[in-house]
Amino acid sequence: MGDGAAAVLFRLIGLQVIKSASQGGFGEAVTRKEDRRLVTGRGRYVDDVRPPNVAYAAFCRTDIAHARIVSIDISTAREGPGVIDILTGADVVADGLGDIPCESIPPAITKGIWHRTPFPVLVHDRVMAIGDPVAVVIAETRRQAADAAELIEVEYEELRVVATLEAALEPNAPLVYEDAPGNLCFDISIGDVAATEAAFAAAAHVVELATRQPRVAHASMEPRGAVGEYDIRNERFTLTTSTQNPHGVRRLLAEHVLKLPAHKVRVVADDVGGGFGLKGRLFPEEAVVLWASRRTGHPVKWIASRTESFLTDYHGRDQMAAGRIALDDQGRVLGLKVDTCHNLGCRLAPAGGVSPFLTARMVTGPYAVPAAHVQVKGAYSNTRSTTSYRGAGRPEATFFIERILDKAAQVLSIDPVEIRRRNLVKAEQMPFKNALLDTYDCGEFQAVLDKALKVANWSGFEARKKASEKDGKLRGRGLCCFIEVAAISNERMEVRFDPSGRATILAGTFSHGQGHETIYAQMVSDWLGVPFDEIGFVDGDTDQVSHGGGTYASRSITVGGSALRFACDEIIEKARRIAAWMLAADAADISFDQGIFALANTNKSVTLPDAAKAAYRPMGFPVELGVGLEAVGYYSASPQNYPNGCHIAEVEIDPDFGTVLVDRYVAVDDVGFVANPLLLEGQLHGSVAQGIGPALFERVIYDESGQLLTAAFTEYGMPRAHHMPDIAGDVHPVPTKTNPLGVKGGAEMGTIAAPPTILQAIEDAIDYPQRGEFPFPALSQIIIEARRAGGSQTA
Repeated sequence: MGDGAAAVLFRLIGLQVIKSASQGGFGEAVTRKEDRRLVTGRGRYVDDVRPPNVAYAAFCRTDIAHARIVSIDISTAREGPGVIDILTGADVVADGLGDIPCESIPPAITKGIWHRTPFPVLVHDRVMAIGDPVAVVIAETRRQAADAAELIEVEYEELRVVATLEAALEPNAPLVYEDAPGNLCFDISIGDVAATEAAFAAAAHVVELATRQPRVAHASMEPRGAVGEYDIRNERFTLTTSTQNPHGVRRLLAEHVLKLPAHKVRVVADDVGGGFGLKGRLFPEEAVVLWASRRTGHPVKWIASRTESFLTDYHGRDQMAAGRIALDDQGRVLGLKVDTCHNLGCRLAPAGGVSPFLTARMVTGPYAVPAAHVQVKGAYSNTRSTTSYRGAGRPEATFFIERILDKAAQVLSIDPVEIRRRNLVKAEQMPFKNALLDTYDCGEFQAVLDKALKVANWSGFEARKKASEKDGKLRGRGLCCFIEVAAISNERMEVRFDPSGRATILAGTFSHGQGHETIYAQMVSDWLGVPFDEIGFVDGDTDQVSHGGGTYASRSITVGGSALRFACDEIIEKARRIAAWMLAADAADISFDQGIFALANTNKSVTLPDAAKAAYRPMGFPVELGVGLEAVGYYSASPQNYPNGCHIAEVEIDPDFGTVLVDRYVAVDDVGFVANPLLLEGQLHGSVAQGIGPALFERVIYDESGQLLTAAFTEYGMPRAHHMPDIAGDVHPVPTKTNPLGVKGGAEMGTIAAPPTILQAIEDAIDYPQRGEFPFPALSQIIIEARRAGGSQTA
């Protein structure tokens, strides 16, 4: 994006530069440093990695959803041209490889009461879902490996299948695991049961609602892939992979699967073409290519096909919720009772517990709900394991509370805006402890709502509706108020000056589209006064970056940025002592501003780069000052922060064909201090697209036998460019005091808000009689209901 376009966007979203700085300063609208490399074809993805003597892996995967493996015959496949080796689950057992663990079931909530599942890298006894890997072929070419995999003969003893969440919860459903009664992994209560029951006893109105979140595919532009290399001399593994979390992958590989010291495993991630939660943890194929490399003596490469991705990628969402809301005669909420059940798939993925428990934490939304109780269940089925998908639990929670408020507004004959206004937490109530587990530290929810209504020209809707009617179209509007919880865990960031006086950032977070190379350079340029364009950046290599938490949960600017702030502070203090030595002065008399150390009451000064150069002098440099100039900063996201917002959409529907146009979309968000307005706008656009998709089109479907019916883009509905509306974005920043930067997360807003906003707009357009209950993805139902509402002769 050029400067002119940036200026137009800047005016459009109404932001001002909060802090005056040199080019690239923190808070400025700066275009991304990394984009020139990416758009000119100089990016490096996993499929670009081609080590000498590389061999290729292809997996033999089951086409039966649930069965015992009776036998595997690899004799014919072994004779295939170019075949180097074939490995099966029996070899995994013989070599003592461990299982992939689940680390996301919160012990403070579950008290350790949950069912564990085995998760081998190759299955040796019982396949649990379509696509489970039972063998891997290593061959000289990709085609040879794939052809040989087709020749492997597997005899199965088929078992009964539960292919949906509903089927898994049936009273007499087949058990996916014999030691998991009712197919449940966990069944946990959160909240105050007695207070909630008392609220319902005192209620003037009780409204009930059931919602169903469809299962979705992450569908990242770059499919998963991995290259494994084993160095026989050093007995050390190197994995190049498409991941969001290199250090997390290394830890799981070393500790749990390969059972080696972590220094024996190096993980490298270069450019990554999309993650969205999918690539946050370990997959079986990443372990297999390393193991196969050690077995064969070749580097081993695997790249998923698109169909293989649909079959084997962890999926997202797939949740049922049913609940009741208690209100007084003025429409004020007294209590909320919700039962949720999340489809965990056939095995617990490493992050499989994130979405169910985040749903439970956030289901009261930005509303002052006095009492709440949530029952959280996780169930097994013969489908692919589920994991975090952008927003991870917050979209599910927001969808339920917003839809039940829509229904309550209809039942009580209250305007949808007014019922929200009456129940939003007020600014003067902050900090606000919700009825479940979280305390919101700050926010001005009603001001955000008012600003969104103004930007959307809410009062002008009737004129736009009449204009649509003249064209034979139906128009409706919807809104959503929401809050999420962002940032998690701790982080380590390092700033290191080299002997030339140039700074490099070594980031424990990992950028896979977020623009870290830009935003972190803005921070360092602003805080240290060094040129923005001269700052180096390293991430994604566990040999170069000693520790890191990766990137997910809108954590990077909060935890990475705060740790970087402390690292820069330490650089200044270390360099101040060097400057004092250079100026023959006391450090207390040295001030620092915009990259220059100045001696008080003199015209003597030293630049930060010159101080860094001095630190590398081979002789004459004081030993007490060490060698070189570098610093490490640490930060832990405790407490977390709470981004919030209000989104408004207008849709236009053709009653004859059921086509839906999201015609207008307004987003007003509170993300605290805005670190870079252009990057924030990009996150908004991407997240809205990933909210529109599930609202209208996206759904992973298994038939009753467990066969996947949506294994290609010809069957799985993805939003296209022409489905995207013009988005009017604005902010209402209320900086948080929970971190030194005042920032809140800003990457998941549209994914959270778009589905309930669009569904409410559709109901409004077609005058749907049961508000809050329109199913999604909505497109097929719209074709029926829109024709009814429009009086079409073809209904």
